[in-house]
Amino acid sequence: MALLAALASIIAPAEAQAQVQATSGESSTHAHGSGASLRANVGVAVAQSLLSSSDPPTRLRGITRLGALGTPEAIDQLLEALEQGSSLGRDPRARLEAVRVLAAHTQRDPVRQLLTRELNEGAGAPGRGAASPLSELIRETAALALSRAGDKRSISVLTSAIVQGGAPGAAAERALRAHPPSSIDLIVGNKKLPPLELTRFLGDLGDLRAVERLRRGLAGADVAAQLASGLALAKLGDEVALEPARGWLRKSEPRTLSVAAEILVHLGAREAPGAVGALLRGETTHLEGLRLAEMLPSPSLAPLLVQVLPGLPEEERPRAVTVLGRTGGPAAIKALRALLVQSPLASAAAFALAGMPGEPAKTTLATLLAEANQGNDRAYRRLLLRASILRALLLNDPPAGLEEHLRPMLAPSASPADRAVAAFGLSAMGSSVLAEMARACSSSGASARSSDGPSSSARSRPRVDRACDPPVLQAAARGALARGATALEPLGALLEELTTAGISAQHPTEDLDEPPTRVTLTAGLALLNAPDGGAVPTSQLSAWAEAGGALAPLAARALASRDDKVVRRTLDRLLEGSDPVVRAHVALGLGRAPEPDSISLLTTAYRFEEDPYVRRALIRGISRRTEAQRHATLVLAHDLDPDPSVRSLARAALEGRPLDHPASPLATGVLWITVVPNDPGATTQISERAGRVVRPDGLALPVATDPDGTLLVPGVPPGPGAVTLASAVASGEPKTR
Repeated sequence: MALLAALASIIAPAEAQAQVQATSGESSTHAHGSGASLRANVGVAVAQSLLSSSDPPTRLRGITRLGALGTPEAIDQLLEALEQGSSLGRDPRARLEAVRVLAAHTQRDPVRQLLTRELNEGAGAPGRGAASPLSELIRETAALALSRAGDKRSISVLTSAIVQGGAPGAAAERALRAHPPSSIDLIVGNKKLPPLELTRFLGDLGDLRAVERLRRGLAGADVAAQLASGLALAKLGDEVALEPARGWLRKSEPRTLSVAAEILVHLGAREAPGAVGALLRGETTHLEGLRLAEMLPSPSLAPLLVQVLPGLPEEERPRAVTVLGRTGGPAAIKALRALLVQSPLASAAAFALAGMPGEPAKTTLATLLAEANQGNDRAYRRLLLRASILRALLLNDPPAGLEEHLRPMLAPSASPADRAVAAFGLSAMGSSVLAEMARACSSSGASARSSDGPSSSARSRPRVDRACDPPVLQAAARGALARGATALEPLGALLEELTTAGISAQHPTEDLDEPPTRVTLTAGLALLNAPDGGAVPTSQLSAWAEAGGALAPLAARALASRDDKVVRRTLDRLLEGSDPVVRAHVALGLGRAPEPDSISLLTTAYRFEEDPYVRRALIRGISRRTEAQRHATLVLAHDLDPDPSVRSLARAALEGRPLDHPASPLATGVLWITVVPNDPGATTQISERAGRVVRPDGLALPVATDPDGTLLVPGVPPGPGAVTLASAVASGEPKTR
């Protein structure tokens, strides 16, 4: 009993202690909650103070702080600060930052109302400040925030915008394609017949869940709804629209005929070529017929395309010639052959014939080339040679004896334009002409020429004039692009010699009239294969990057890869500059920079960059970084960037996939540009015009036209690009075709 009593006395204090600990724990928990509430209240107060500042960056910090808090009080404070007429509401950067912060709170009615306002209001609306380059980015981001929410009210806002049309409608369509709703009913609602704009959008959306609703519209009595529903169903691959479309072909109304023809084209019906031909014959429908002929090239359309070609607007004729080449067949070959001779469309016809598969097209080129060798029209012969080279690059199916046609044209007695064509073609097909010309343009070229003997290896090379010839060097370098960036290695040593010897420094402003600068321009292509700039001095890279011109983008990329305290101010200026191509290349270079804080330049630049081309480069640069700051920007880009390519790149970066540009020749596309003088007296100004070609993958190549004003650039990936040529000094500005 005594032992039990002692044990009880020991247990009792333990229970009391446990009760005290439990009570203390409750008090501690309560105190912690009070502390969190206190911090939230203090945080809102601090953010409110920041929002009232006259300093824009300080106001942005206030928005970021409220977003980090994320409490109802913080969001209410942000909404109140964004009221129309406030300094915050007039600041485009603040509005964009607020839209991004509020995207996580779209389920709240006041937030949805603000996003709706940003979607529908145009730049310069009352109380919203002057028009800004960020206005469209704000609109698109608001639309994405609504589509990501996915609730009925948010989707209703977007569908209303689609019905309204204009810029809000286009933004809403892109947002819903990026984030389709969980149910088609959220788009069409309970209406038996949705508005025509929504019917059209359902076809573009590509969601098979819409088929049943669209079939109802096709079966209804409303003719406009029938047409819209039938076309949408055809885009979704539903053949139920086939029979009605065949009946509509008997109608005389142009719009009905156009819709019927497009339905037949989408479904691959046997009547499709005839329906497209009927549109081509119509005075008011021939452009619509041309659009559909692009979708369904058929040999039966070739005679009609030839017939309507003279009546098309001048800017549409090259497009029609391209379609003619895609149709194939004897009629197309005959028409293209006729256009090759003394025609403004000769280059377009040569391009079309070069890309036409099959033995007849190749035989035609070979026959024409043999005939041209017997004549005196050198321009016509160069046109055929370029078409033959293009065929070799596009189809790996050149006319017989192409190299034998090209080799003699490298002789010293040949014209500069002939030598350039030969150098381009031979280099593209694997010749060592680029290495030969690079040696000739180096300071060691003279000694190399004196020591060359008639060895067997020398006799197997194409004969070239060993004097430095800038146009031939440029053409050979562009031809080497067909074999990938590594084929430009001979230019690396030349660029190093030019820059370290100070030759290019004599002309830091890109005076394209000086031969040394033309050589340096071509040698600068070596930077494509040397993202860090190789042995080029940093001071030279900085001079090129800040001077603008053809070499500026690649020089900016190399300079940014050397980011440090010395070049940081230059990089800041370039990132704030007006040239988006240079900004993009700075971003690519910063991805390779050794400084850890280079990531801050990238994330800061992405925050308010309005150009999607630059944002793609920024994401590529960020993807190479390992710092923790990268994650938030990649998530933001993945979730709310309006550009599909940016979102795709961000997703790949978050998954750890590499985003480097491939060095191997994966692309087989060829760009063909012909500069034509408006004034016959300006013919000399089309020769060796410097410029840059921005490829679809974002890299900018420094180039110059051949002496006859033609520019061929191989190794171009599919997609949209851009070409910029230097302005002519005198009058008679040439135009690019």
